Amino acid sequence: MNQVKIGLFIAQLRKEKNLTQEQLAEKLGITNKSVSRWENGKNMPDYSILKDLCEILEVDVNELLRGEKLNNIQNNDNFDMILKEYYKMKKDKERLKKIIIIGTIAIFHVIVIGLTLFILINGYNNRLHVTTNKKEYENVIGENAKKYYKDKWGMSEEIFPKKIDNLNVIDFKMICDDFIDNQFLSYLVVDYNEEEYEKEIERLKKIGIKEYKNYYNVTGFTKYQLVAMEADEYQGFVYAITDGKRKIIYVELIFCNYTMDIDYQNEIPEEYLPDGFDATDDNAYRKEKLK
Repeated sequence: MNQVKIGLFIAQLRKEKNLTQEQLAEKLGITNKSVSRWENGKNMPDYSILKDLCEILEVDVNELLRGEKLNNIQNNDNFDMILKEYYKMKKDKERLKKIIIIGTIAIFHVIVIGLTLFILINGYNNRLHVTTNKKEYENVIGENAKKYYKDKWGMSEEIFPKKIDNLNVIDFKMICDDFIDNQFLSYLVVDYNEEEYEKEIERLKKIGIKEYKNYYNVTGFTKYQLVAMEADEYQGFVYAITDGKRKIIYVELIFCNYTMDIDYQNEIPEEYLPDGFDATDDNAYRKEKLK
């Protein structure tokens, strides 16, 4: 039984129902952390709620435990049901009526699918929240962050400075993708004076570097020196790198389901990314986890 595959399957079905982890958890009477642990493959749903979970996600237990739909006939189920009824009809005079019914349902499905796609695409296009305003820093990063910036999947942001009012900030950007499951990309570039630089490097070294290599195919850092790292094999990275002089770059790449929906390749300078980092839809790390 592949817990990772089952977790991703639950996440997929939940998104199809337009449910957040918190909403699914509320329906089941559990915490959203439990749902998160299912979806990242660290735990399995308890037997006592398995039936309710399947009913909410509209999937049978066998499919859930296999982590995939079985006997999927690509959205033709309703048509097949109608055709079975059609062939049971004994009188030829009912055939035309049945064809009209099938056509009506088909048109209805096309309209519903079209409206659904319109809503989803419209929501997708409005999902990104981007700020480069340094005055908004404490509202989007750290313990005082607000709204959808507050909970970043349990990833610590202690690597980032608490305040930047008195710092020489060269560049800052925060992007939040709040389309069902929140994702975050941010970077902060600070040019310190020599005394401040030494103090900040000492603070970061106390935080330390968590194991991160091979997560999302990351091999290390060559363009900058890594000073501190918060890493999770599922949720991503928060880290600080330096040029060894006075510049320190703080970065966070926080996402889920082994794929980053934010177009990070065009939103952050490549030199700030770890060597080998790949969180695209087709990344090899995701494929390996889903085996």
